[in-house]
Amino acid sequence: MNSPDTNARAEQQEIDASAKWPVLVFVSQALAWLLIGGALQLIAAIQLHTPEFLASCEWFTYGRVAAAAQHVLVYGWGFNAGLGVALWLMARLSSAVLRHGGWLIVACKAWNIAIGLGMLAILLGGTTSYELLEMPRWVRLLMLGAYALMGVWGITTFSLRNTEKVFASQWYIFGALFWFPWLFAVAQLMLFTAPTQGVVQALVGAWYVNGLYALWFLPLALAAIYYFLPKVTGKPIHDYYLTQLAFWWLVLTSAFAGGSRLIGGPVPAWVATLGTVANFMLIVAVIIIAKNFFGTLRGNFGALRGSMTLKFIFLSILGFVVAAGLNFALSARGVAQHLQFTLVGELRDWVMFYACFSTAMFGAAYFILPRLVGVAWQSTGLIKAHYYTALVGIIVLVVTLGYGGWQQGQWLNAGTTSFSDITAALKPWLAARSIAFIVLLVGHLAFAINCAWTVLASCCGKNSPAAFSNPPAMAGVNAGGSH
Repeated sequence: MNSPDTNARAEQQEIDASAKWPVLVFVSQALAWLLIGGALQLIAAIQLHTPEFLASCEWFTYGRVAAAAQHVLVYGWGFNAGLGVALWLMARLSSAVLRHGGWLIVACKAWNIAIGLGMLAILLGGTTSYELLEMPRWVRLLMLGAYALMGVWGITTFSLRNTEKVFASQWYIFGALFWFPWLFAVAQLMLFTAPTQGVVQALVGAWYVNGLYALWFLPLALAAIYYFLPKVTGKPIHDYYLTQLAFWWLVLTSAFAGGSRLIGGPVPAWVATLGTVANFMLIVAVIIIAKNFFGTLRGNFGALRGSMTLKFIFLSILGFVVAAGLNFALSARGVAQHLQFTLVGELRDWVMFYACFSTAMFGAAYFILPRLVGVAWQSTGLIKAHYYTALVGIIVLVVTLGYGGWQQGQWLNAGTTSFSDITAALKPWLAARSIAFIVLLVGHLAFAINCAWTVLASCCGKNSPAAFSNPPAMAGVNAGGSH
């Protein structure tokens, strides 16, 4: 009656009950922004090869809609999904309930109101010239305040943990929760509140963009992988003793790597050189992390057939490797001078954000949601549609942006082809990019419908959440894991 397994299941049910509504609110907000951002991203993509598309509506001119799409996807989808998964993971690994969840929901709503106001302000023309900081200053202040209210829950849960051991996933979550407000506040101060002069602004902007991807999105993706990979395969992380070295190496080198985005720019040569050296030093952390992941998967690739969580986690691992390869390539001066201002630069950040981070969040959602609501996923077809559209979309985008960007770099550096001719020659690749975004958007819609269907099934009493602690997923797409 009081076996360790029974007590563990009871503890997990208590933790999941405390996290249920906060996590569901984060997930619902993330899905809404994923669909809105995907639609805006598609509009911007179509305008690159069909300029007359929505040309009569000033709200949807390319400069506005592209910035709004990036704002919504990064801060709407990315932060809601990342925080929802991070809080659940922190609670599970800390064996501690999420306290005062109602206030966490209020903070989440405040964050999303700020994101919505920022999107409207950008579409109305209130943009800045800094990547990922296009929203007006008053919106950024609202975001910083709302984030402080949300991030404190993860830190509080960690400080009240009922376990002595601290896991790799917790290191990455705890670090990300601290690194974002540091990055955001410093960029706000140096670019807007007390703006620096001259080329220092470009340096701060590059440092912020690189830090956001490397010290927020990547750590949360790694936290999810380090948790779900052993959970689903039933194997411990291979060479786990190296994870702490990889963590600190990643942190220290990423903090100095932003200068590599300014190779050939109007900045002191040592700035770009420092960024290049820091990026190439990252290879140590990349090798260790890849060794952890692929060593754990060795002999367990058959588990991919039975776990949708593991399939998305595997896509995330591949995305991490590809993003690291692109990052190394664009940090080399010889490569950067050919590809820095092409579609390949866009591809590097997109692979990190979508192929690595977003797929990890999808995999986490397929594991977490049934455990929160006590109901299995309602549609096998929608799950498979989501996975295969994500897979096809990623492949098409990597091929089109990669090869198209390579050709673009060759034409630009040859100096014998006019910009108008280069633009015309890129149209087939840009059209293929738009098709890939349509495919991804269809998958996101399938995912959102399945999430809503599953939550509604729980609310309608199809299954009782207290009836079981590990509800089965659909046959053939089981999330895997015992708890």
